[in-house]
Amino acid sequence: FLEGTSPAQWRNGAHAGPMVDWDMKSNLDGLYIAGEGTFSPGDHSFAAATGRYAGRKAAEFARSTDEMGADRRQIDAEKLRVYAPVYRNTGMDWKELNAGICKILQDYCGELKNEELLTIGLKWLDELESGEAATARARNPHELYRVLEVYNIITVGRMMLEASRARKASSSHLDFTRTDYPEVDPPEWKKWVTIKLDGGDVKVGELALDYYGDMEKNYQDH
Repeated sequence: FLEGTSPAQWRNGAHAGPMVDWDMKSNLDGLYIAGEGTFSPGDHSFAAATGRYAGRKAAEFARSTDEMGADRRQIDAEKLRVYAPVYRNTGMDWKELNAGICKILQDYCGELKNEELLTIGLKWLDELESGEAATARARNPHELYRVLEVYNIITVGRMMLEASRARKASSSHLDFTRTDYPEVDPPEWKKWVTIKLDGGDVKVGELALDYYGDMEKNYQDH
């Protein structure tokens, strides 16, 4: 996942997104990404073009891959997780839960960032996830959808905080200000920062700004 954000109050991270190769493939076999799910997305035409392209590449992959059997234990575990809010008679409403996440991100991952604030923000998200979020309820399919969406927002919020911690410099291009690293765009930080979950640990990496290589050649090759 490439880090970076638009202004802190925006919900659209134009400089962030999952890493893909020239086939629009992620680092997970079979998972292809297009449109606003990608890094630095564009408009409708961009979404349509990358969607068609990713779909073609995904179909090629599917034709060359043997069918895999379903993991019944994984399916059962996921059904328990997904439907749990439906069986609760009491618990937090999804709107309150969403507001709580927004408050944490506003307070600890706002326009001005530093290590202490970002670390506290991660702590609060952990406590929210293990506390109120674990008791959230849904009274109908619409509310269930919203609760699950909020669970995903917690994950995205954690990614934003971790990516912000990883970039130890301020950047004018990324609209990114760290008060504990006030130097703007130092040469050694003119690079992309990546984060990934490895087991239970967040691993930080980096890529050159022109990591994609020769645009014309790669486009023709793929």
